[in-house]
Amino acid sequence: MDLGLRGKVVLVSGASRGLGRAIAEAFAEEGARLSICARGAEALSQVAGELRVRGCEVLFQPTDVTSLAQASDWVSATVERFGTIDVLVNNAGGAKPGALAELSQAGWHEAFEVNFFSAVALARFCAAEMEKHRSGAIVNISSIYGREAGGTLSYNASKAALISFTKMLARELAPKGIRVNSIAPGSILYPGGSWERRFKANPEFERDFIAHEFPAGRLGHPQEVAYPAVFLASELASWITGACLPVDGAQGRSLI
Repeated sequence: MDLGLRGKVVLVSGASRGLGRAIAEAFAEEGARLSICARGAEALSQVAGELRVRGCEVLFQPTDVTSLAQASDWVSATVERFGTIDVLVNNAGGAKPGALAELSQAGWHEAFEVNFFSAVALARFCAAEMEKHRSGAIVNISSIYGREAGGTLSYNASKAALISFTKMLARELAPKGIRVNSIAPGSILYPGGSWERRFKANPEFERDFIAHEFPAGRLGHPQEVAYPAVFLASELASWITGACLPVDGAQGRSLI
């Protein structure tokens, strides 16, 4: 199936590993032109090299998306290189552990900077370019723990804020031809990821966690989130905007 993404300019944050890398690879398969960022220059360069071997035109720029200046520079470099922006995938994020009495005010700000405010900034920068041709798509990667209770306190709150932001931004940008959606992945297993580290440290926890939380008997894979992201960015999803799509193998328990 042709999703109509060939030649489209797609930005993916946090693209050096895990979900971000899989999302970039899935867009490359569709013939998109890619601009990818992450904090780690070496890993990002390796991903870019592998994408180029596949025939993908790609710009990579080491970027800390919690820095407004660096985020703006990445978007500007993308426009300078490709002339436009068609799709933004806000994937960068992370957990900041700690109960209310344990996590400092600075820790709360850090959690919201990476999980929420970085997406707000990049959406603002990219929407300004999308408005010029009255089309575009923004996909925000949230979590099932933004839809329901679970995870750490600051992670849950910041991911819930991202889902709310998605809905309201979709209503604001719809008259300008820009769609905005979010994806709520469940727990995803990939090499070097947090779940792999936890399971290696405690195999008994792995068995118990899967038995109680996963009807399908396993965690998800990055590609299983990547392809829904590609679909939501495509014109085949032209009437889907403001939605939050769970991709979790029925791990989540929310009814909506």
